[in-house]
Amino acid sequence: MSKRPYVICHVFAGLNGHIDGAYMFDPAAAAPRAAYAQLQGSFGADSIAYGAVTTKGFEGADAPEIDATADVPAGDYVAPHRENKFYISIDPAGEIAWQSATYRRAGHDDAHVIEVLTASTPRGYRAYLRDRGISYVLAGKDALNLPLALEKLRLLFGIERMLVCGGGKTDMSFLAAGVLDELSLVLSPTVSGKSGVASVFDEMPGAAVRSHAFELKRMERVGGNGLHLVYKVLR
Repeated sequence: MSKRPYVICHVFAGLNGHIDGAYMFDPAAAAPRAAYAQLQGSFGADSIAYGAVTTKGFEGADAPEIDATADVPAGDYVAPHRENKFYISIDPAGEIAWQSATYRRAGHDDAHVIEVLTASTPRGYRAYLRDRGISYVLAGKDALNLPLALEKLRLLFGIERMLVCGGGKTDMSFLAAGVLDELSLVLSPTVSGKSGVASVFDEMPGAAVRSHAFELKRMERVGGNGLHLVYKVLR
């Protein structure tokens, strides 16, 4: 049995690979976008992971108010919770100003929030999370160790199947760490060309650039002129 969850990257993108921009709101994108949302619930996932930039889009960009002098016990923290679904926040810098330990979104089950941090994440931010009943795992000293994070999520929370849904740097971090199993890509029949917009996979600054290969497993037309492509990640 695997020590980590099975991980699927599920993304809605324009034909040029962008995952943000005006293409998403073109009338021609409406039906494929609805198909993307419907597919999200079809994977049987018990958790969904987002990077800090994407999470700020949901929770707001305000900085958390932390006590720099606060002290906390060493190690991970499993907060009491009733939810059996989880929102995984990849946030080693400790940037998200959470107001609740439960993530609520229309059309989705309530999800307990788990922050993925490193040993260098400020102790004050860990105290901030504890005060709000938010769980966290520590993975890596200074740089995030995703394989270790996933093993802890499986061990401590029983997470077996995870969706990773952006942003592009977070998607690439899972791919580069060798912990991405599958790519589910919904292509919208639209394009917007603003420069500097995130793509499905974006390299982190300073990261070694290398190629990654995929095997096409299936494809289908969705939402009229959209396309759903499912790839297996080749090691």
